[in-house]
Amino acid sequence: MDKQKKVLLTVDNSSIYYEVSGQGFPLFLLHGNGGSGKYFEKQVPEFSRYFTVFTVDSRGHARSTNTRNSLTFDEMAEDLYQIMKQEQVTQANIVGFSDGANLAMVFTKKYPEMVHRLVLNAGNTVIQGVRFPIRIFTAIEYVLLQFLAKFSKKAKKQLLTVRLMTHDIGVSNVDLQQFTAKTLVIVGKYDIIKRSHSIYLAKEIPHASFVLVPKQGHSFAKKDPQTFNREILTFLQEK
Repeated sequence: MDKQKKVLLTVDNSSIYYEVSGQGFPLFLLHGNGGSGKYFEKQVPEFSRYFTVFTVDSRGHARSTNTRNSLTFDEMAEDLYQIMKQEQVTQANIVGFSDGANLAMVFTKKYPEMVHRLVLNAGNTVIQGVRFPIRIFTAIEYVLLQFLAKFSKKAKKQLLTVRLMTHDIGVSNVDLQQFTAKTLVIVGKYDIIKRSHSIYLAKEIPHASFVLVPKQGHSFAKKDPQTFNREILTFLQEK
């Protein structure tokens, strides 16, 4: 499988790394907090048989840099828009996992006409959508990183990433109701996202369906790629 390695140079001199493989209608895969495009290594070979697949390392993650002292979903959505512009993509399917699903929702709010079909795997618009023990763990990690960031550049970078999980993403129920793309909300039965929140997303988005995957948790694209790939391809290819 041929894979092109590419970079977007942004106006603030950050470089956003992404890879392109396959051919067909554009499909963007967006990873979770602290991750990289490599998260989808069990999806790319399968998906690139039908689509031109773009895996993006979000700003400040993995092989992408961030020259700013901030990191927001709005900034990352702008990076995604600029990649599409660079690649002359006017419309694409988007599959987002965790924070990647959150990024996909922010992008869809900003650029609804550019999204053909949308897959939200374990996304949350508000921090209350995450189970309580995980919120406590994230809060502790954030406080610890605030202290370490005084001495360590690595901790400072990580602090910006973890901070994304401590705020609502700025997409309201009214925003969700404006989404025009056909949407799949898919989540493992034992996910760290509350099931009630996933159902809320599916109810608020006009053309959305909801799939609950038994026996699976947060990273089920990795643990059960066969089920994940089948569900996603069925959704993306249905007439």
